[in-house]
Amino acid sequence: MQVSRTSKPRSDEVASEALAFEIVYQRLAGPVYRFCLTQVGGPSAAEEVAADAWAAAWAAFERTHPAADGVDAWVFRIVRNKAKNHLRSARRRFRLWAALTKERVPVADAEVKVIERAEAAAALTSLQTMRPRERALIGLRVCSDLSFAEIGAVMGCSEAAARVATHRALLRLRTHMEGRP
Repeated sequence: MQVSRTSKPRSDEVASEALAFEIVYQRLAGPVYRFCLTQVGGPSAAEEVAADAWAAAWAAFERTHPAADGVDAWVFRIVRNKAKNHLRSARRRFRLWAALTKERVPVADAEVKVIERAEAAAALTSLQTMRPRERALIGLRVCSDLSFAEIGAVMGCSEAAARVATHRALLRLRTHMEGRP
């Protein structure tokens, strides 16, 4: 007589997954937070987005078991999507608030308010004026210290394209910070 295994994972498998995820978390927690800070503009919002992203990553980790060599890009894709969702929600909340208070303020002012509340330096303020793709490229390279191959995996392009696009984004940021048009 043969005993069938249930689909329930054994406790040692769960412990092994938890340990693997803990290692990924310990290595990427700082870079993920810094990337979130470049995307949403404020420390509290960055903490919220990072926490949401880590919760989503943990839920998906046990289902998908990402390959060890691609786990960084996998995590940053989740983080990038959470940051995009956060910005969309912030815009909707601002529009609703403006409608309720009868203020007629353009959506762009919402981004200005987020920047004003942030305890960011001049570089972060300049970064917020850039296109979302440029912000993501700079955040992934400078703040999260990903390689161009990893950036390409996150952004859905080749390593060479990631290298060129990141270089151009950094040049644009430098130009903006120096006050040139």
